[in-house]
Amino acid sequence: MQKLTRKILKHKYKILAVGYTLWLTAVSLTPLKGIHLPSFQFADKIVHFFLYFFFVLFWLLAYPELKLKKNQLFILAILLGVIIEFLQEYYIPNRTGEVFDALANTLGALAGLVFYQRFWKK
Repeated sequence: MQKLTRKILKHKYKILAVGYTLWLTAVSLTPLKGIHLPSFQFADKIVHFFLYFFFVLFWLLAYPELKLKKNQLFILAILLGVIIEFLQEYYIPNRTGEVFDALANTLGALAGLVFYQRFWKK
């Protein structure tokens, strides 16, 4: 049991990054019929911002030693956001894809990258 616990703790950020990515994708591709979201102005954009902020941050924490360039992760986050918005618009009932959601995703991913580089790495 201790070996398993040590192994899980050793890979906690990898588990977190993969789990979060699966959760983010599932939530984003689930029809929203009957779900009530916060209704103040720009609430959904703030949610999008933080969803992608943590997406990038978790992957950077999972692979700090990886030679994967951070700009490639940033581009991957943008692509994920755009693909999800496209799927929401054309394939998911009761969901709409929005350009401003994709923009909020992009800004959140950029903020996650900057946050990691300026504060977490130190």
